[in-house]
Amino acid sequence: MTLFGEGFIAIWSNIREEGLETFYAWHDNEHVAERVGIPGFLRGRRYVAVDAPVRFFMCYETVSPEVQVGTDYLNRLNAPTEWTRAALPYFCDTTRSLTRKIFSQAKGDGAELVAAGIDAPGGALAELRRRLFTGLLPELYLEPGIAGVHWCETNRAGSTIETAEKKGRAVGVCDAVVLIESSRPGPARAARERLAEVLAAVPGVTTPVAPGHFRLEFEKVKLAV
Repeated sequence: MTLFGEGFIAIWSNIREEGLETFYAWHDNEHVAERVGIPGFLRGRRYVAVDAPVRFFMCYETVSPEVQVGTDYLNRLNAPTEWTRAALPYFCDTTRSLTRKIFSQAKGDGAELVAAGIDAPGGALAELRRRLFTGLLPELYLEPGIAGVHWCETNRAGSTIETAEKKGRAVGVCDAVVLIESSRPGPARAARERLAEVLAAVPGVTTPVAPGHFRLEFEKVKLAV
């Protein structure tokens, strides 16, 4: 994928089975359009698990990370619609990180995505960056079928701001997000295995959301900025 802008919001979540139809109707018909309509938001997407620890990965691209903690977005988070209030109780096992794009190479967009949420304190983060930026990610980018590779790092203070939408919900945060997109399932599966090997090889690195393979379900792009 080509990431629009410099900011990226990553959300992983399960949806309780009894609320799945409510979730789909809300997300397709109101929520993504509402988010993309916020000034500074550029695109919203939803992926569904092919082989992943949670059912959905949802993401939004923003002009800058500052948009993610700006007044327009926070006002919306503190004034959820009735449909949003009806849908949110069905979310569970949710992780949400407001991030800045740090490393990004892309040829275009593909339907298959590997996404992982990573914690890497102190020296572990520097070592993981080294292995990814000078090794795995540029190597994968040259592989047939790989459309893009990206690394984004989290604003933890911004990600943990309490809002009306988060009230009463447990929402996790991770230090960084790695994304690998491909045009076909095979390269995505192979990339996921290689990423898992690198993450396991760096002492101190943990994966609050283990690398998962997802497929694109829904997308909305802002037509004019």
